[in-house]
Amino acid sequence: MAEHSSHDPLAGLPFDRVPPAGFYGAPGAAGVTVTTGRAPSIALAVARHGFAASVTARLARAFGVELADRAGAAISAASTVIGTGPGRFLVLSTSEPDLAGTLRALLGTEAAVTEQDDANVLFELTGAKVPDLLAKGAQIDLDPRVFLPGDAATTVIAHIGVTLWRVNETGWRVLVARSFEASFTRFLVAGGAEFGLRLEAVPAGRG
Repeated sequence: MAEHSSHDPLAGLPFDRVPPAGFYGAPGAAGVTVTTGRAPSIALAVARHGFAASVTARLARAFGVELADRAGAAISAASTVIGTGPGRFLVLSTSEPDLAGTLRALLGTEAAVTEQDDANVLFELTGAKVPDLLAKGAQIDLDPRVFLPGDAATTVIAHIGVTLWRVNETGWRVLVARSFEASFTRFLVAGGAEFGLRLEAVPAGRG
């Protein structure tokens, strides 16, 4: 894997290009590892008026998670259900190729379901320095003592709209619109070189 200097990690790279995989920063252990690739199947379910509680319960049973109608991420081995607003749930699954169809069958007329498969890129960030990196562009408090595993937010980082959630003690995930993939990756590289950042990419079709 290529190594890139921390002096100017994006030198010579056109602003609209995704930085190549490699290690950015001073030699040593990476404080942050970033893995990007095609996101798993994604769909948005929005409960119709009066059905938020029912939709919440149906999703919880179907995906085997503890779920409440509030901001937060309920994570199982094959799926994640993220509350993004009252009665609004973003569902990610690695086991449902037609996730939107599955949700329509599950929720019927109680919710509007839209497929989101090709619209986003999923960034998986691990390492002790992830909160420090994200804090450079975040408009909310991501201190790990405050933003706990299972917490989620739809917010702005480095002027880019994102949905992010904390998976565990050192793992975070950020969902970004595909059109902002290059911009968000550049933010991560520029901000993460200070800590040592390893950028990895996986083939399209992952998950």
